[in-house]
Amino acid sequence: MGTLDDFRASFGETALDRPPDRQPTNVWNDLCCCGHLARYHDPSIGGIFPLKEPYEQSIGGAPVLITTLMDGCVGALRARGFQERTVEQIDRAARTQVERINVTCPCAEFRKVAEVDRPNRYFNQRMPMALNDPLRHPFSVGIRAFRTHLSRRRMALSDPTWAEAEFDRRFLWDEDARVCGISKCTNMGDGVWPQFVRDDGTTELRCAAHR
Repeated sequence: MGTLDDFRASFGETALDRPPDRQPTNVWNDLCCCGHLARYHDPSIGGIFPLKEPYEQSIGGAPVLITTLMDGCVGALRARGFQERTVEQIDRAARTQVERINVTCPCAEFRKVAEVDRPNRYFNQRMPMALNDPLRHPFSVGIRAFRTHLSRRRMALSDPTWAEAEFDRRFLWDEDARVCGISKCTNMGDGVWPQFVRDDGTTELRCAAHR
């Protein structure tokens, strides 16, 4: 029996037929003003980070009920030596423990400004040491990284305009949310970009007149 006959015998006569059209591969992710995705923001601030329900773990040979907390954004890559979790409370008598996931970005509210199709890890940029350069903001670095990724795709090598068009297809602004954060400023849309506005790394949208 040949290989193809064996294949049909094992999986059915139609096994070699062309499969039906695949489901769309588009996977859209909401992007925050801080430059990180919704899945890295705690639900308490509007994100969808999947916090575990309290779970049991054996510590010192005894079961301990562990509760995990987080309040903020863990979208920025951790620096070397950064402690991912901190134990906040231990009750040995009750065999319970509370630990907190340490945030990596000072974002205190998920503010959707765009959607990105299959962003991979390009919008997980570190917080910069210097906060006075808008091109070092994680949002701006993510834009460049995503565009660079697309420019290296096979289609871009044969068509120099493909990467720009594909970026515009896969990165969609929420134009209603793209509004300058300065009170009474009516600028919105083109020219409004995330910017650090405080020394703690807090981000707000700013137009060219208020950057």
